[in-house]
Formats: sequence, C-alpha cells, structure tokens
Amino acid sequence: MRKRIAVSLVAVTAGLMALAGGSDNRAEAQDKKAPKHLYGHDLRVRPGGVKNFDEKTPRVGVEVFHDETNRALLVVSQNGSLAVIPAGALGGNDKTCKWLTAHDLNCRKSTEPEFTQQTKKWGVELFRDIYSNKLLYVCESGSVALAPVPGALVTDKGPKWHHGLVPKVRSPQQDRFDDAKKIGLEVFKDENTGNTADSPGVLVYVTETGGIATAPAPGAGFPNQKDIKPPKTLYGLTLRVRGADEPNFTDKTKTFGLEVFEDPNAKVLFYITEQGFVATAPLPKSIPADAKGVTWKGAMALRARKGGEEKFETAAKFGVEVFEDNRTGNLIYITETGAIGVLPKQ
Repeated sequence: MRKRIAVSLVAVTAGLMALAGGSDNRAEAQDKKAPKHLYGHDLRVRPGGVKNFDEKTPRVGVEVFHDETNRALLVVSQNGSLAVIPAGALGGNDKTCKWLTAHDLNCRKSTEPEFTQQTKKWGVELFRDIYSNKLLYVCESGSVALAPVPGALVTDKGPKWHHGLVPKVRSPQQDRFDDAKKIGLEVFKDENTGNTADSPGVLVYVTETGGIATAPAPGAGFPNQKDIKPPKTLYGLTLRVRGADEPNFTDKTKTFGLEVFEDPNAKVLFYITEQGFVATAPLPKSIPADAKGVTWKGAMALRARKGGEEKFETAAKFGVEVFEDNRTGNLIYITETGAIGVLPKQ
C-alpha cells in the first residue's frame, strides 16, 4: 500500500509570526465592509460509506455572501467552516444548488502509515451553485470548499488518490516543530472535473479532522508513488480572532497557529491550522525575504443557519477576521472556530 510523506523538520525552526497591531474596532470595520448576504442552502450530506439518501440523512446549512470590498464570494456553514473564491460574474434569478455527485474520501490519521478498513472515510457531496456558477463541495464534517466549474464537467467518475502528507502545525506557544501537532492530509483528483492537459481538473484536499479545500490539478498528471515529496515548510503565523460579539482585541482573544507550506506534488501553496482546516492558493514565483507577518484588513460577523432552520435571526453567528499575508498578498479569512479560506491576490 502507498506510503505517505511527513514534513521535514529541518527546513524551518524560526518562531511564529504574531499579529502586531491592527485596528480593534469591529463595529467600524463591519459598518464599512459588511458582506452582503445573498442566499442560503439546506443540503443533505451523507456520511462516508452511505450509499443512499433517506429521511435520516444529515443536513448541512450553508450561507452565501458577497464581499464586495474584496471582490470575493464567501460560503459559511452551520459550524463556522468557511470557503472563499474570487466572485466573478454574479446574477440571474436562480439561487438554487444542483446536486451533481458524491465522493468517499479516505483520510489516514497522522499515525496511520497505510490505508486499512479502519481508515476514516469522509462523505463529500458535490453541488453546482447556480447563481455564482461555482462548484460547492460539502463534507459531512460541515467543512466547505469552492472551485470554478470546468468546461468538461461530468458526474459519473469517482475521486482518485493523488498523494498524502503529514504536515506539522505549531501552536501559538511553540517556536519549534519538535512537539508540534501532526495532521494527516490526503489529496484526491476529482476525475469529474477534467483529466487532460488543457483541462487537468480539480484536486480535493481533506484532513483527518474533515477539513476540505480545492486546488487546480497539475497538468503533469499523477506523481510517481515512489517519489512523493514532503511538503516544504515556508513560515508560520499566529492569528487573533475575536468572537462575533467581541468588539475589541484583548488578552483573552482566541489565537490560532497556522502554517504555510508548498506542496511540490501539486505545485500549490497550502495553509493549515491546528484544528485541521486547510486552504490553498497559487504558488508564488518567489517570496520576498523582507516581508513578514500579516496586516489586519477587517472584521465581520456572519450568521449561518443549521440545516432545516428557517429563521436567520436565531442562526449561529461567527466572528471572522481578514488578514493580508504580507509575503504573498493573499487574504486570509479565519473564523473563531479556526476555519480558514484564502483569497489569492487579485
């Protein structure tokens, strides 16, 4: 059975870069930059291994927002998971979500060297959000991911394992990787989204905690299973995130450790938090040596109804901070649950 590659600890031993400064006025930020709520979806998501929908199938509520300031489309789920993508053209009257197909994604824990019958199988449903014309992946964990709709989309093919990794994520109190948390991570190719040089398709990243993200598949096909490369550690960040009703940053504000890696097997950048949430971005040609840390760009509080819940006023509310990654120019959206979405520099 295929082996998975753990992150090398030799590359980086520098401390995490903490957020320094930034406005602490949430109300002012929300007044000026509040995303516009567009609509919500009540989606049925089967657990891994379950073949049919029935009256017991769990529902996951997701809300769709337009962040006009950053020209971004945001999707927030009922548990505070988040995905972000450039908004593109929005319009029309159809705000429904069309079910396309489903995937069972096996993800090993960091301590599992091989796939076995006991390996966790995450159920992921694939939808097409008609209004935004985006693919919407929804995991049974409540994690969500977005991707562009390819021209050659089909619905009769399954996912194919691409490679697996074991990145390490330091906590805000850790400068070194020695005792950092290991997180199992698998990468699959969604064969429904293309499999040619002109249309290579979509990769789906899934972590052992059920966090998911998407990235463009490399045109070179699948890596040699005997030559899977470990993720390259680039840098770490510590981000402070206020609760939805927490107006100011204080010494009690939640902090989250986040690591940034290059995945040489897919030629993408990925961000991963201690909680196992993951997001991707294009790999930059270079990273400025003198750029460090993040710049706080704004805050928002977003509501998300549970599956089956109609009233918006009683829905759970999640605090979200937005930071610019000073090394790449990417925007990092992070919720008070530790979920992240990354908007590539536009």
